Amino acid sequence: MQQALANLQSSLNRVRDITADIDANAQAALADSAIQARHETTLCASTVILSGFLESFLKEIAEDVISEICGCAVPFSSLPDKVRVTHFWDGAKCVSEMARQERSGNPLVLARAADAARRLASVGGSQLPYEMVWEAFAETQANPGPSQISDFLKRFAIDKPLPTLAATMNVGENTLIIGLRSFMEVRNECAHTGSATNVPTTTDVRAFCDLIEQIGVGILTLFQDILGKPPYTAPQPAVAAGP
Repeated sequence: MQQALANLQSSLNRVRDITADIDANAQAALADSAIQARHETTLCASTVILSGFLESFLKEIAEDVISEICGCAVPFSSLPDKVRVTHFWDGAKCVSEMARQERSGNPLVLARAADAARRLASVGGSQLPYEMVWEAFAETQANPGPSQISDFLKRFAIDKPLPTLAATMNVGENTLIIGLRSFMEVRNECAHTGSATNVPTTTDVRAFCDLIEQIGVGILTLFQDILGKPPYTAPQPAVAAGP
């Protein structure tokens, strides 16, 4: 899981470097409208790609968390109901979609569908180890705004996902939601128009980077906390009372 966060941070730092370069050439942009236009386009493009970085992080950490759950040697029947339902319900949809893509005849697609079907069935009975369909937990359905991140965390049986994540990040729930919504509004305008009514500044883009990094750290911390508790770890024995 740490590697997923490291990959996210590395990607964000590349965008931060871009904003620093734009700031360093601000005087040239003031003197040349073509340079200014390139800077504005770059800032819009950077805003769009940031949501891709967050989505990639969610997929990567979902795979890591499911791998750790499968490695805990906990019977599938002992996992939280939501986790089991996600594996079967969303896992079956993943297999169905892969099967639909098999019409292409691509051998790589065929192998991927067969592997997912094997993992879907591997949880039957009390057999250990098993492999869950991690792709079922990784789907965001759309660019990861508040609703998508909430749904993502719910698949891991996290109750009140946004309040819990916000608390882990040491911010208020409204602060998290407003920040994400503001980011997605600018991102969508840049993506759908190639520009924005108010082009994001370098300060804006760095703030978006900070928000996404904080979300990544918060999600990692949240998963580490969950995996450190039952049913994923054995309950600690009670401490005997003193005389």
